[in-house]
Amino acid sequence: MGGCERGDVVLVLAAGRGLRMGGPKALMRVGGREWWRVQRDRLRAVGAREVWVVSEEVRRAWAGEAEAPAEVVVVDGCGAMMSSVWAGLVEVSKRQPGGVFVLPVDVPAPGASVWSALRGAGVRPSAPAHAGRRGHPVWLPWGFVERDVLSHADDAGWLEGMRLDRLVEGELVPVSVDDAGVLVNLNDPGDVARWVASGGSGSLGA
Repeated sequence: MGGCERGDVVLVLAAGRGLRMGGPKALMRVGGREWWRVQRDRLRAVGAREVWVVSEEVRRAWAGEAEAPAEVVVVDGCGAMMSSVWAGLVEVSKRQPGGVFVLPVDVPAPGASVWSALRGAGVRPSAPAHAGRRGHPVWLPWGFVERDVLSHADDAGWLEGMRLDRLVEGELVPVSVDDAGVLVNLNDPGDVARWVASGGSGSLGA
């Protein structure tokens, strides 16, 4: 059973250079497969509509790849994370979704119950919490996106200094979940090795 509702979008942030990983994380190999393929399968399993924000390097690697994500936004791989969020939200705004889940590419997409729990938080942004720690993805209801993000379209200074954690500060609802995987971040090859050894679950001992 899927965890995303019709009209929701998952914004996968995959434009970073992945310096600690030795290259873009979307292209890293995890358990013998390219990571973007693993994430795509995990997202499809919950009925997610994906929009990937990627660098030109990732876009080139996907050229001619029939299974690559269909909805892609290309941004500067050296830019700040909020630039990726902004570019993705502007693209998504053409569809007027019910809301957007923001998922960094190095966070394994969770199971259906997590997505459903986040969306159930209502009109405020939410994020999963496990063992007293906050994880990902972050749910942004569309009303919040229009009021608190897209309304700054003409304010270059705001965008340059903004970060997602600051954006939702004071608004975010932590939603308790049983899935420790929401705390995983595959930052370097050691993280990947531990995650694979765990069977693709757990919080890497965090």
